[in-house]
Amino acid sequence: MSPMKRIFLVLGIAVLMVLSIVGIAVASESYVISDYRGASMSGGTTIVDHSYNWTSAPKDPHIVYISVWAPNPYKTYIENALVRVVREHGLTPVITDDVMEHDMKGRLVLVYVPMTGESNDVLYKEISLSGILYYSHAGDAKSAVDTINHGLEFSESAISKSAEKFCQASMNRLMELRIANQTCGVAYWWNLRAKVGKLSKGNPYEMIANEMASELDNFLKSD
Repeated sequence: MSPMKRIFLVLGIAVLMVLSIVGIAVASESYVISDYRGASMSGGTTIVDHSYNWTSAPKDPHIVYISVWAPNPYKTYIENALVRVVREHGLTPVITDDVMEHDMKGRLVLVYVPMTGESNDVLYKEISLSGILYYSHAGDAKSAVDTINHGLEFSESAISKSAEKFCQASMNRLMELRIANQTCGVAYWWNLRAKVGKLSKGNPYEMIANEMASELDNFLKSD
């Protein structure tokens, strides 16, 4: 073999080794990241004059109704993660598909996910979603459902304002009904994605669900 061929052979082997190392690294990594996200909490217990007939809600604050409006398998994983967080706070989680049936009967967590995505590569799998998590201590389901049904602009530039509409609508309704506790939390994610290498043991659906559940955990700690 000529010296030139030996050089090319050595270079070829070196390139293959580098590519193999890079491939193994990519296939072993896993992470969760989003292009845009935010969370806020408003309301709190209002100090009121009882002569104005203010009342309290929900009927049973130890129950937390959970409704996830998302396609499977996202729905199942998000529900499981939210249930775990609720139980960690000593509360009773109840999964429901009909939130209006439980309006103000217990606290409410509603997750609205109108956009999802998925891509598979030789080395990794990536899933994504864009959505909003709404938490109401009073269990105000009607305001949340009305907000969704009236149409929300869903884009990276508009998602924060769309998310704010949930608590704005709830506080307006609770003021009209003279409900004292108007605590409301909302979190939103634009292109929240989990990337898991084929050599990693991570579950991308579980990773995204845990990311969303962490915001509920913050709301419950602050409530």
